[in-house]
Amino acid sequence: MIPARLNFAIALGIVVANVAALFFAASAPMLAKAAMAIAIILSTPAHWALVHEAIHGHLFASRRANDIGGRLLAILFGLPFAAARFAHLRHHRYNRLPPAREEVFDETAQSRIGAYAFHYFRIAYGLYAGELAINALCFLPRAMLRRHLQSLCPATDGVDYARAIQRTMQTLGQIRIDAFCVIALFSAAIYADSGVLIAIIIGRGFIISQLDHAPHHGTPLDNRDYALNMTAPRWLRGALLNFNFHRNHHRQPQLPWKSLALPQSFANDDISFARAVLRQWRGPIAASDERIRARAT
Repeated sequence: MIPARLNFAIALGIVVANVAALFFAASAPMLAKAAMAIAIILSTPAHWALVHEAIHGHLFASRRANDIGGRLLAILFGLPFAAARFAHLRHHRYNRLPPAREEVFDETAQSRIGAYAFHYFRIAYGLYAGELAINALCFLPRAMLRRHLQSLCPATDGVDYARAIQRTMQTLGQIRIDAFCVIALFSAAIYADSGVLIAIIIGRGFIISQLDHAPHHGTPLDNRDYALNMTAPRWLRGALLNFNFHRNHHRQPQLPWKSLALPQSFANDDISFARAVLRQWRGPIAASDERIRARAT
């Protein structure tokens, strides 16, 4: 069951906090500015989790309310909602298949130095940088965008994403409106007080880039439903909106976040949330490495 009232309360708090930080911090003392920025940065996992709920239609029971809420939260996060939905649903379709093995590199086709440099950039900030770039890239010609989406979503292993690409191209007008709103919002915030926005963008970018792939790093290949459930204390589960139960989400994406903490959720190969995040800093993994052909490390 969708926890619509709780979702609304969390979403309202996030919206109010973001608006206050972006537009009213300029007249606040330095300590208050820092507190606002830190609060927004620390709310990043919950903010993204609510966008994620809207992507799966779990934010509110009404589809219209779900999409409006998702768009508003996504714009405040810095990206168009329909583009985020396309990217996330692509992740579900291609999880651990060749088009979506973010930490895996082919040592016969790519230098180790290049693989390590790209990997560390991606987990340190690159994921969010790519999301912000969508606000400019979405204004490229339609034909160019279609070709790019097709290159990202090849037909492979029973996955044909052609219909999803077509639906996304049909929402390009909405994507561009959302992108314009992001650009206008951030421009106005920079005019009001650039320091607060820059701090938020840096902090939010680091956190979301760190968390995005952590449940999949080093996990077995060619298993689209696989991810780690990460153990975490109760307070952290609440702050993450149960994001740590990631395998449960991949296997049952129809469940709202409140329903993911299933009994007997943790298996022998699951690890702590902190370890899942930190182990990414060991570096990328060669495609021939047995760690990703047998079990998670």
